Amino acid sequence: MKNYLDKRENPALLLDGAKQALIIGFNYYQGDKLNEALKGRARIAQYARLKDYHKSLKKRGELIIDELKAEVPGLNCRVMVDSAPILERALASRTSRGFIGKNTLFIHPEQGSMFLLSEILIDQVIMEADQKIPVDPTQRSEVGGCGSCKRCQVYCPTGALDEAYRLDARKCLAYWTIEHRGVIPFEYWPWVKTYLFGCDLCQLACPYNRTHEISKEDVILKAAEQDPFPIACMSQDDYVQMFGGTPATRAKRSGLRRNALIALAETRDERLAAAMDSVLPHDESVLHETLEQIRLRYPKD
Repeated sequence: MKNYLDKRENPALLLDGAKQALIIGFNYYQGDKLNEALKGRARIAQYARLKDYHKSLKKRGELIIDELKAEVPGLNCRVMVDSAPILERALASRTSRGFIGKNTLFIHPEQGSMFLLSEILIDQVIMEADQKIPVDPTQRSEVGGCGSCKRCQVYCPTGALDEAYRLDARKCLAYWTIEHRGVIPFEYWPWVKTYLFGCDLCQLACPYNRTHEISKEDVILKAAEQDPFPIACMSQDDYVQMFGGTPATRAKRSGLRRNALIALAETRDERLAAAMDSVLPHDESVLHETLEQIRLRYPKD
């Protein structure tokens, strides 16, 4: 977050002369419930079960830009989908409805937080800016606010939300299962068997996400729960067939295999030995290091 701080603080540096921003929300809710996530088999975070949103949201943004340029000649625009250093949640919180919750996510009082954001920067003032409806964070009301609710903090399994309105990414399960390329510390292993990729628990616990419409977008991973064994053993072809075209590829094949091996170990799955044998000498070092960690954590009697 320290990189490109000047651009994060001033979006006009991302588009010469930018004066307005359109914020687009993309619903990805798949119907998961908190109790199901806590008690079920390892799963993939809801947003990663859909077709990769980067391409679809950018295409939709470009269609909107075409319409705007047809109405306003000479208009210069830029659409961004995780492709520029912009504080999108902060911009979204300046729209007429919504606020930043204790889980640090942008929450719409009627639509919750389970949607992805993208932005279109515009170099002319072409519409009246939203008039923000004030939200008192100390109260829960029809316009938003967390009040005394701490459900996201209570159900965050790793303590990443111990301080309200602040996320410690070094403790976030989504960081360890997606972004981290090395071995995962033992303290996070018990929760990898709950989520192989990402984590939805702080959102599933949030009262603003209790009622939702199921996303009508293309779902590639049909099931919420995933069997870790075939993931731990998957070849490159298997990886493409199982996860190709989804955001889950962000973790790469080695990361997903690493996570699946941990899930098998943590559930004492009888197939663990076979999965460990599937790691070949030429496979990535993180897999061999994870095997060593498994042997250290669960030595044979």
